[in-house]
Amino acid sequence: MRRNCTGQIASKTSKSVAAYGRRYRNLRLMAEREERAGGDIADVVAWFRSQNGRWKASTVRQYRSAIWHELDGTEMLSDLRAGLEMRLAAGPKPVDGGPKRTSSRKRKSLSVAELMKLDQHLKTSKGRYDRLLRCFLGFGVALFLRPVEYLSASVEGTILVVENAKATNGRANGKYRSRDISAMGADGIANLELFLRRIRKATAQAGGWESLHGRLASRLARVCKAVGVDRVSLYTLRHVGIASAKTWLEPYEVAAAAGHGSVRTATTHYAKSRTGWRGLRLAGKPLAESVDNVRGTFKRFQPTAREPVAFMG
Repeated sequence: MRRNCTGQIASKTSKSVAAYGRRYRNLRLMAEREERAGGDIADVVAWFRSQNGRWKASTVRQYRSAIWHELDGTEMLSDLRAGLEMRLAAGPKPVDGGPKRTSSRKRKSLSVAELMKLDQHLKTSKGRYDRLLRCFLGFGVALFLRPVEYLSASVEGTILVVENAKATNGRANGKYRSRDISAMGADGIANLELFLRRIRKATAQAGGWESLHGRLASRLARVCKAVGVDRVSLYTLRHVGIASAKTWLEPYEVAAAAGHGSVRTATTHYAKSRTGWRGLRLAGKPLAESVDNVRGTFKRFQPTAREPVAFMG
């Protein structure tokens, strides 16, 4: 069994296994088209190893993981397996520079003025998903959940309980995380509960989260174009929320509220505190049990001084 960067034996959810399978099949088809090979995993590894400068580093990692998964499930002589593993680990080299793709192109910052323009347009328009998108704009920044996590989130009194979407292989601070949201007030909490009910209903009506997410993303893109704002994704709101949290929470509290298993994740992969909104404290701190599950040492964030913001009502 393979171990991840934390030293733990890497586990895979059924969804991950399915994704690895689809990705490997696509790679095998690419190899067949380009090299008239690919029926055998050794051919796929040889083709993959030769693709220096073709993909970004993140894509290389995803493709390599898919091939590792296929290799783990293939019976072969130990010497042959060892040779393939060595070749797979050695390459290919990722592309150096060039245009960014996939999630790296998504915006990680959004000004208050831009958010207000989006909110005002959604407030006065009559699109099917505009009301949901307004809620995403508000709660997305205040709570910075992953968009899919709203489906499993629940409110217990003044505590928000969220099932971590990335809880395998030590990536999260437990299966669930909890946060005190009493600072949102009774009306804010009631509106959040209403939003959670609506998002679940809309997901069922759309035939699943992936379908609904695609529709929300398309509608948000059209609204951005209509009001002259560079394209925003639902995940942009998580970046803005985490950056804003860095202006008043300790690093381990940011990690706990975001559902991270390590304090380094928010520092390495998310927007910097200088892009955050100072004064945005609509939700409180994570509970102690969520904080206790965060690993690592940290340095305090050094936010750039900014005027506090008045958030939309």
